[in-house]
Amino acid sequence: MDRKKLRARLAAHPADVRFEELDRLLRLYDWELDTIRGSHHVYKRPGGRLLVIPFHRPRVLAVYVRKALDATRDDE
Repeated sequence: MDRKKLRARLAAHPADVRFEELDRLLRLYDWELDTIRGSHHVYKRPGGRLLVIPFHRPRVLAVYVRKALDATRDDE
């Protein structure tokens, strides 16, 4: 699945996103996993931008999915 289709699918159902799907989306948009501290996964992008995604259960909270979608909107 290409990154635009994945992004559109996650935007359509932000409350039903698995962490693995969100991780794949961020990596497709050149975000790299920088560190993991407990349940907080910190993604870094060239230029110094950071995005922190807490992961406590199989599904990521919709608020963090929206933050990731906003962070990837710049590349569209």
